Amino acid sequence: MKKINSFFIFYPLCCILIFLRLEIFYGSDVKAPFTDDFYYYLTTAKNFINLGSITFDKISITNGFQPLWFFFISFIFALSKNDIFFNSIIIFSIFLFTFFSYFNFKNYFFQNNYSERESHLIGCLISFLTLFFSKNGMEISLAVFFFSLSLIYLNKNILVFCFLSFLTFLSRLEFLIFYFLILINELFINKKILYKEYVFKLSLLPFLIIFYISVNLYFYNVPFPESGIAKSLVHEIKFNKETFSFLSSNGYGMKFISAMFYFNCIGIFFLFSKKIKNFTKISLLTSLLFFISNSIRSAWPLWTWHFFFLGISSSVLLNDFLNLFKLRFTKYSATFIGIFFVSVYFFLYFKNLNMNNDHILNIAHKIENHYADSKYETFAMGDMAGKVSYLLDKKLIQLEGLVGGKKVLRKIQNQENLCKLFKEFNVDIYLTTKINKVEELYYIEEPSQVSTNVKKMTGKLIIKPEITFKSANLNVYAFNLKDNKFCLKN
Repeated sequence: MKKINSFFIFYPLCCILIFLRLEIFYGSDVKAPFTDDFYYYLTTAKNFINLGSITFDKISITNGFQPLWFFFISFIFALSKNDIFFNSIIIFSIFLFTFFSYFNFKNYFFQNNYSERESHLIGCLISFLTLFFSKNGMEISLAVFFFSLSLIYLNKNILVFCFLSFLTFLSRLEFLIFYFLILINELFINKKILYKEYVFKLSLLPFLIIFYISVNLYFYNVPFPESGIAKSLVHEIKFNKETFSFLSSNGYGMKFISAMFYFNCIGIFFLFSKKIKNFTKISLLTSLLFFISNSIRSAWPLWTWHFFFLGISSSVLLNDFLNLFKLRFTKYSATFIGIFFVSVYFFLYFKNLNMNNDHILNIAHKIENHYADSKYETFAMGDMAGKVSYLLDKKLIQLEGLVGGKKVLRKIQNQENLCKLFKEFNVDIYLTTKINKVEELYYIEEPSQVSTNVKKMTGKLIIKPEITFKSANLNVYAFNLKDNKFCLKN
């Protein structure tokens, strides 16, 4: 027990510091602490609780989310009496999920012939890195928790393993890649395919996944979340460099992720080394397959929370490299390594801390103040629609297809005219972060902030923006479509 006392002290301290950071600089503003994508969850959850329908725009039903995190947020929202309570519970839950993930990973690796020091090191690193990937409010902490818990039951109770794997899948669908490789290893490397009872019980997992797909097809007419489908609507299947755009980012977080990516690339060259353990090889292959598949099927850039696989693979790879080069540490070294990483993280996190730097929030407030009490009922917006929709609390159609329902998804697939969509949905105000003015025409497209290989709706507006909302270098242009002949016929 003495060996983990430092973890018990340091980890909650980190959690308290993050909480204070959020509360001091954002106070009770529930709209502030998390990434804009989190508010696709929150807006849909609010509408689900208040309207009884799973809808983002109050018009069409949607499944554009990871289901387990969505229902968890909905549950917390239903219990919340105020913003501070909601804020606190979400943040505390992220801390709690990552905290218990440490114990799960520590137990799993200790049960699988890792030393206590190694198990502690890996558990610490994965927990701290998961916290890094989860601070934006996305579902990673929940997914990693269920993943870590499922591993414990892999060799204990295969039925429980299947059920927990399914919960992991519902938390983050990409974990299916990890499980596929784990089960390939179990069946063909560890020869468990010879045990009929094991294989029979294992069949529960694909049955549960088929059930999930069937539910989606029945209610939404799509097999998987429409957000993932929307990001797969490309003109041609080819290598898309946008997957690796994070490598050229100047942000501190992305530089840290880039370092992990290059570290994993080095690890790939050791895949066939006997000194690299099987779980490390599986983790590296999972990250590799994720990047390959994403670069082929999607031309959208990746955001911080998409790199959670790197956190797992980097942690186990670092442990193997320490053993490979015969580097030995004290019993407290794992926690000290965690302290180093988190200290660097906090330095960068607090370095330029200023609520005014949340430009999306600033603009969302300006839009809310301008239109909240207006006669306009229906809005349309692509990029940055999360916080705007939550604050505005009106009908807002998400034009990127992420949570817009099957009708918007189909229009993007068919590359229809945006003006046709505006008229069909009786859109009053169109909000966009990107316009291209040529003479007296405003050329618009949705999705607007992605590669040319992405299928898009386009249009030509013959009216000027009613108002431009600004925060630093970020602009949102508002076109008033009410009672106007606003479009040029193609």
